[in-house]
Order: sequence, then C-alpha cells, then structure tokens
Amino acid sequence: MHRRAGPAWPIHRTRASPEPFMLRLSTLQAKPGMCLAMPIYHPKQGSTILLRAGAVLQDKVIQRLREFNVPEMWIVYPELGQVANCISQEVNHARAETMQVLSDAFNDVRPEMGARLDYRVFRKAIVDLVDSLIRNPRATLLLEDMNGCAHPPLQHSANVAFISLLIGLKLDFYLEHQRQRLDPLRAREVSSLGLGALLHDVGAMDLEPDIIEEYLRTGDEYGPNYRRHVLDGFERVRGHVDPTAATVVLHHHQHFDGTGYPARESGIGIHTPRGTEIHVFARIVAAADKFDSLRHPPHPVDAPEVEAMPTVRALRLLGQSPYREMIDPVIYLGLLAVVPPYPPGSTVELSNGVMGVVTRWNPADPCRPVVREIGDLEHPDQFAPGVEFDLAEQPELVVVKAQGQDVADDNFFPTEATRFDLHGVARALINRAADQSGGETRRAG
Repeated sequence: MHRRAGPAWPIHRTRASPEPFMLRLSTLQAKPGMCLAMPIYHPKQGSTILLRAGAVLQDKVIQRLREFNVPEMWIVYPELGQVANCISQEVNHARAETMQVLSDAFNDVRPEMGARLDYRVFRKAIVDLVDSLIRNPRATLLLEDMNGCAHPPLQHSANVAFISLLIGLKLDFYLEHQRQRLDPLRAREVSSLGLGALLHDVGAMDLEPDIIEEYLRTGDEYGPNYRRHVLDGFERVRGHVDPTAATVVLHHHQHFDGTGYPARESGIGIHTPRGTEIHVFARIVAAADKFDSLRHPPHPVDAPEVEAMPTVRALRLLGQSPYREMIDPVIYLGLLAVVPPYPPGSTVELSNGVMGVVTRWNPADPCRPVVREIGDLEHPDQFAPGVEFDLAEQPELVVVKAQGQDVADDNFFPTEATRFDLHGVARALINRAADQSGGETRRAG
C-alpha cells in the first residue's frame, strides 16, 4: 500500500534532516516554530499523512490540526536522542496501514448482505506489522495512541492487536514454555496472535444494533446478548484463519481465575476454563483488551468522546482486584514491560513543581522514571535541557500530572525488588523446565 496524499494545508517550511531528538506534546501545547520529528497521520484515515517530519508549525497549521482532533505530536527537541531510539517511522506506518486495512474492510461489509471478509488482507497487515517490529526491536513499546479509524470499536481492535504483539514478542520465553508441543521457533511465532487480536470482536458485527447500542451505553461485556459475539465471531472465522487465531476470538473473554466466558463441555461436565487451560494467545489478548477498554471506555456513537484514562491509572487498576485475578500474572508483567506508565518522550509534572520530559524508565520500577526538566515551550527556538531527576534515586519525588490529568494517586511501586522482575520470571521458568527435563532423563536412564 502507498501512503495517501494529505489534504491541502497552508504553505509551511521544512527543515532538512531534523536531529532525532524528540518530545511528545499534545496539540494544545504546540507552538509556532516547533519542528515535527515524526509524521502526523489523519485521526480518522489511518494511512493518510497530514504533515511530514521536518515541517515547521505555523499558527494556521496548528489550528487545522486541532480542528482535525489530532491529539498529540512528536517535535524536535535537543538532547533527547535516547527517546528517538524508541520511535520508528516504519513501525508507526505499519500500525497506520493496519488500521486503514481494518477500516476499509469493515466499511465495505454489511452483515445483512452475508458478505465475507477477506482474511488474507488482515493477515498480510499483521505479518507486515510483526516484521517491522522485529526489524526495529527498540521500538517495541507503546509510547502513544495512534488514531486512524472513524469507528471506535475498530480503533479498539487495532490497539489490542498492537499491544498483544508487543506482549507476545516480549514474552517469547513464555510462549515456548506454554507451547511445548511445538519447536521453539514455531512456539514464538506471533502472527496468529496478532490476527486473532485484530479480529477478536468480529462477532459483534452480527449482533443486532440495539445490543451494540446497549453495550456502548453501559459498557457491560457480561450481558447475555453481548456474550454471543464470541461464539458468532468464532463461527465467522473458523476455517478461514489459523486455529490458534480462531481460539483467540472464542476465548478472549476468559479469565485466569475462571470467571470469564464462554463455558465449555468436558469430561467433568460444563465448566469455564481457567489458568493455563486457556490458550496463551487468548490470555494475552484478554489482558490487552482489558487495558485498552479501561483507557478508552465504550460510549454511544452520538455521545461526546470520553477522555482517555491515563496509562498509569489503567496499569494500576489491572494490578488490583478484581482485574488482578483475571489476568495471567506473567502476562501482566509482560504488559508492564512494553507499556510504560510514563512513556519516554512524554511530558510530566513532578511533585516539586518541575515540568519535564521522561527520558528513561525501568520496567522493574515503572513509576519512577528518569525525568529531564524542559525549558519554556513558548520559545521553541530556545529549548535548553535542564536538571535531570532520577526518581528511583529520589523517592521523595513522584509524578503528579501526566497526559493532562492528575495522577498523584495512581503511582504504584514494587513492594519487593523482584515484584515486577520479568527476567527473574524467565529464569525461574527456564530452570524449572531444565529440572523437569533432568528428572525425566534420570528416570529414563
């Protein structure tokens, strides 16, 4: 696919080869004279570029971006090269193309027409996205929301697919452990995970409009009518996608504690799967689905858009009851490892009143990032880096504002050094597998 041409914009200058130092700002914080470090995509048309990297913002351009409801942008900022290492134009473009494929496909299909989806285009989009992530391993973090779908449920599906892929790539060791019947290379392959995540709510297109409206109004995913979407979706995709992708569609509402749906029949009667009875791909998508649903709660189509929940708040809630019991604890750690509460490049306010930009973070203590004081945004040509605060070394300081909201009560900290230690979990699983293998060898001998 080729990038679509953007709309006519006021004439603007560009700076050749901008330095790869980046700061993420909301459109409301944008000032004339700032230089874009990354392209800006149309918020409702995924692969349409409104402005390219290097564009210098003017008042009229900023006003047009606000009219288009563009939420945020990356601008050039000195001395933040380490942030640029986390960003990839290739990955962002692949995400935008995935959203465009999703929008195009579902805009052309109406359930009453009995039309079938072309699952090949979905798989190709996911494979391209996986390839871009593998080629850009430093960019395997969720640093920003990417809009691109006019229909919020499609935006949700695209978000869940991207987050699920990030978790799957980070938890390659866990995929091996959970899929031991496969050789290691096949066990780590995540394209079917991404495809299942992209299509996880496909069954909703077969529900009656009043059922969808009720769900969007109440957000109740346990309603008996809405529950049908997992079975309807499974019937839609079965035979057209890999069985593991179809399993995700069927079981993405299963909970680790056995409180999800649908129930299934077995030798002991009808029961709801729990724990590792649930396929690891479905467990990953369940976590990504819960996270994105918290951040972007459903709302009626004709209602004002609900402000996104700050990332740190959604992560905190997922670590507490009742969500904590619903999610595989290893997958929760995987989510924390790829979704920073305060992403590098984002602006925050500290409890000492300093406004700064996050430059580094540690997944083992995710709410204590390294923050560098930023200068006066009113004069972008005079950007100058200020004092750097390592919150892990200065525990008296905390982030109090992020993503435009008060987050002072949302920070969460490890109660012990290994609480969020994903590497420690990996070592324990590997050692356990080695011990089991050694025991079997001794018995065989």
